[in-house]
Amino acid sequence: MLSLAVILSLFSGLPGGLGVDVGASISSFAPVETEYDQRFRTPGFSYGIVASLDAPGPLVIHLGGEYFSKKAASGWDGEVSSMLFWAFPCAQLNVLDGFSVFGGPGIVGVNGSYSGTDDFGSFVEADGSSVGFAASAGADLTLWGPIFARLEFRHGWMDMKSDRVIKDGAETVVYPAVDTDLGYSQYIFSLNVHLSAVDGEGM
Repeated sequence: MLSLAVILSLFSGLPGGLGVDVGASISSFAPVETEYDQRFRTPGFSYGIVASLDAPGPLVIHLGGEYFSKKAASGWDGEVSSMLFWAFPCAQLNVLDGFSVFGGPGIVGVNGSYSGTDDFGSFVEADGSSVGFAASAGADLTLWGPIFARLEFRHGWMDMKSDRVIKDGAETVVYPAVDTDLGYSQYIFSLNVHLSAVDGEGM
């Protein structure tokens, strides 16, 4: 992730005064399908790295990745882990000095795996990836100097088809393919720092 910060820092030197921010996030992650509450022990929390490219004018591009995991717990022998990647071109409005709001659509991608006992007593292992869309809205508040906090809400629409799983250690073809709804909503809190500022000035 250090290399990401270096690359983003290089972008800040491009003509036009592009600003760059990086930070760390924690979010509450809740799938749309309520049946996942029992099967996958969700909702839960995800942790990630965030970055922003702030161009002159109202456009800001939010980038990042998050990790979500649920391990076997009492009454459940399953395990879920996933990586979520996203990019949101957003419109940003400075409401007050040090306070701004933003919103816009984006693209999200997920790569994950699951293992656990199904309803028929078989131990199932599966993995896969998918791409979908999401909407984002939130606000930034300057705390001190280059450090600011961000509170954001997102809702994503995404699904995935699976036609092969590992059942009791053997690969099994699933027919017809299982269509899984990966839609989700989440509240995200992040602490960020300005690595550079538009036209060399602070927020």
